[in-house]
Amino acid sequence: MSTDKFCKIDKTGFPKFTLFDTARYKILPGNPRFVTGDYYLWAYKAAYLTYHRDLIIRIAQEEKIPVLLLAGVAVSEVGGAPDRLKSMGVLQFRQIIIDLMRGDNSASNATSVGLIAMQIKVAAETIGLDPKTLNMSQQNRLAACLLSDSFNIRVVAQHLRKLVLFDNPKIKDTTQLSDQQIILAGSRYNRGIERNRSDFINSISVPKGDPRREYSSYGRRIIEKKETINRIIRG
Repeated sequence: MSTDKFCKIDKTGFPKFTLFDTARYKILPGNPRFVTGDYYLWAYKAAYLTYHRDLIIRIAQEEKIPVLLLAGVAVSEVGGAPDRLKSMGVLQFRQIIIDLMRGDNSASNATSVGLIAMQIKVAAETIGLDPKTLNMSQQNRLAACLLSDSFNIRVVAQHLRKLVLFDNPKIKDTTQLSDQQIILAGSRYNRGIERNRSDFINSISVPKGDPRREYSSYGRRIIEKKETINRIIRG
């Protein structure tokens, strides 16, 4: 099955995180004046959110999830590593070397692609494809789709709604979530659906220093940044 009908490749969009950006973030010491180190990474994240503010709001409303959840995952994921390297290097290595050794496409399907990183397998399932049936050409096309900002944000929002419903199957309004529900959905985005819901819930309240607290760290960071994210979204 071709993925052509699922996206139109956006060859411009927001500037991808490059090797130069990675060096400025990881190698140079943090300096607010020269915007290096962690200051540079946060500047990139804030710029991404500002650039896509209207798109994130619109897609979150259309997919019926809180804007904070979609924006929070975006802020957590964008930046930090060269985006095109994953789709034009890592993916091909896994396809040609690891997949051939294993006799299936599980390794390449686990490649995360897009500014808001998402595994090819998860993206395929979200848009109704069976990831096990994807050939190399289809994987490459889907990876290219994930580098398109509008497709990337849309499929992430759709996946997040599925994660909300996974833990709250009887919920009537997925646009209005408690902090706990946002933490849970955000943590699921990072860790998947394999772990029990109770593990995440218990993780939120365990004392600092307890290794179980790591289960919910991804989602908790969204709530910790709530005020800043909302301020950027409001413009």
